[in-house]
Amino acid sequence: MTDMTKPGELEDKSAMVFTIEEYRGRIARLSQTLRDHDIDVYLGTTPENLNYFSGFDPLGLYFYQQIFYAPGDQEPVLLTHKCEKELARTQCWISEVIVWQHGVSPLELTVAKLREMGVTPGSRVGLEMDNWYLKTSTYRQLVEAMPGVEFVDITSAVLRLRTIKSTAEIALMRQAAAFSDLGMSAAIEHLRSGIREVDLLAEIQSAMVRAGSEYPTLPFIIGSGPRSGLFHGLPTTRVIEDGDPVMIELTGVARRYNSNIVRTIVAGAASPLLKELWKVVNDSFWTSFEQVRPGMPVAEIDHLSREARRDYADFIPARAGFGMGVAYPPVWAGHPDILVSDPDILEAGMIFSLEPSVGQYNGVTVIFGYNILVTETGAEILQKTPADIFEIVP
Repeated sequence: MTDMTKPGELEDKSAMVFTIEEYRGRIARLSQTLRDHDIDVYLGTTPENLNYFSGFDPLGLYFYQQIFYAPGDQEPVLLTHKCEKELARTQCWISEVIVWQHGVSPLELTVAKLREMGVTPGSRVGLEMDNWYLKTSTYRQLVEAMPGVEFVDITSAVLRLRTIKSTAEIALMRQAAAFSDLGMSAAIEHLRSGIREVDLLAEIQSAMVRAGSEYPTLPFIIGSGPRSGLFHGLPTTRVIEDGDPVMIELTGVARRYNSNIVRTIVAGAASPLLKELWKVVNDSFWTSFEQVRPGMPVAEIDHLSREARRDYADFIPARAGFGMGVAYPPVWAGHPDILVSDPDILEAGMIFSLEPSVGQYNGVTVIFGYNILVTETGAEILQKTPADIFEIVP
């Protein structure tokens, strides 16, 4: 970018989140990963990776945007729309940003840049083929425009680079977790029979936004009574009734780092069945959490969680959790999967959501979850919301 800052404008790089040294460390690890996979050029399209490697944090996620990097280069190169170029100028640590605008083919700019970087027939270009932001049409056009170039799926390898959080990232995750605590505190304060789900949402969001939490990667989930087992049901105008279980899942966000908390809370006194499932799900959480430490197989977390719910095995709806960190819509779930088939081993610096549940057992659902940081000696729960919150009795 060559535009000079004019009076009244933000200074170049003034909105950077991390130090240049931190970004250089990320690029060094990316360089080694690409070499390990015999990739000549990485062409990234996921917003999380554009953010992670360059600092770019646009709202215009729908625009054609990419990041280019060849092993050994000092910096990546960003391609974005003209609407976002000022964001790139102030947020990114890198020096080269290619700008396209309507009426210009951004794909032609991509092809030109790849050729400038030495991509020829026989070269291997790494793409994130398993992501929401690489269109089939874009892939087809790339293949047609660059015959003889091998496009290789490198989604998983690059995703793993974001799994171990730096000290600065952990600080942002703590801040995001604190935002989520504020949201859950507001939910507990205002939950009562007679309030609508949408009004409860308004109280939660108001408390979090006033504190500085950013827009969530996933809309907040609130489902009461018969809707409490929908898992991904959005709040409606339904009026919460006395004794209703209410599923609440929300995420605090600090500089796009997401930390979620999920809980079933009862508006009033819980039924005997709700109390029974609450105990089962709590035991499932704590049985697995207490074993979390570096060197533990990820699969064992899910296994222990399932063992604690074995009497309700047919009503276990999902994995026990998933990785958390920098995230954009449509979902915050990242690497690793807290699942019996996951081959990964826990390492210090990993952060994941642990949220076992029993779903639709005789029409009743209970879920309980926090974000977990793997430490050098064990594990830490990032949220401070009390674990025993269950019945909200006036």
